Amino acid sequence: MQETTRRTLLKALTSLPIVGGAVALQHVILRYFKPTMAGGLKAMAADPDSAGSSEQEIADVSELTQPWEFKEFIYIRKSVEYSSRKFQGAKIPAFIVRLPEEYIADKKDPKAAYVVVQRICPHLGCTFNFIPNSEELAGGYNYKAPAPFHPYFACPCHLSVYDPTRPQVIAGTVAGKAFDKLPGKVVSGPAPRPPRTMSFDIRGSKIYITDTEGGGVG
Repeated sequence: MQETTRRTLLKALTSLPIVGGAVALQHVILRYFKPTMAGGLKAMAADPDSAGSSEQEIADVSELTQPWEFKEFIYIRKSVEYSSRKFQGAKIPAFIVRLPEEYIADKKDPKAAYVVVQRICPHLGCTFNFIPNSEELAGGYNYKAPAPFHPYFACPCHLSVYDPTRPQVIAGTVAGKAFDKLPGKVVSGPAPRPPRTMSFDIRGSKIYITDTEGGGVG
């Protein structure tokens, strides 16, 4: 009886390294197929990683006091990375544009005076431009704008043109919040939708990006 118990105990002790090795191997395999997965046992059943957003100051209101003044900026969008850095940053080019009074829908809301969009064309991912004059828009982007003229966003790759003064109805979400209209209505070219939007806030004289719409092109 004692010999049987001793053999059973030895078998159990011998099998512990094998079981431990199998668990470790399983985690290595999971890491291979999902390298950005958060560490630990909880990660084995974790939801897929999603890109996050962090606040970033992009401008001072004193830089954008006149109609159609604009500023280019780069927003760093963070996502999880399984490395010593713990995250990776995607650089997203963007525009903030000051609208004239006649295009501000809610004059009581200071944020309504600005349009903030990613510069990545949703057609095939080119970087579009801010075009302030009608000759350049007609000659370089094949779009003759109606009078009176105002600046447009336009993509040099496939000549998509966006009107920053007009919203376009589209279904989607930013940080889980639904929206039904986005600034930058497509008025010419193959773009399937307006530029991707960015949430922002104004605190004192500073303008901050607080979130940004994700997604690919096309």
